[in-house]
Amino acid sequence: MTDPGAQEAVRRGGAAEPIGDILPRVLRGSGFTRRTRRGGLEEAWARAAGEALAAETKPATLRSGVLTVEVRSAALLAELAGFRTAEMLSRFLSVDPSGRVRELRFRLGVF
Repeated sequence: MTDPGAQEAVRRGGAAEPIGDILPRVLRGSGFTRRTRRGGLEEAWARAAGEALAAETKPATLRSGVLTVEVRSAALLAELAGFRTAEMLSRFLSVDPSGRVRELRFRLGVF
């Protein structure tokens, strides 16, 4: 005689697995990757910043509506953080009006 619990597991698709094992497999299969989640932030930033500024900066993180942009030099960091944050946010929002970015922050980065 077979175990009724084993029959139930087979009928539902197999034995129980930890979600930590299942989720990465499902996400890989769906094509949902970190690049997809970021949804074109790099491209939107490059368009908003312009060629020269995009070469010296790169979007790093997006958390709770705050886009953190890494900046290659301390002088440029001081300029962007001190004088141009509102301008750059406005430029970014004109390129990406999705509402996912509400604030910009700049930090020194190495890239």
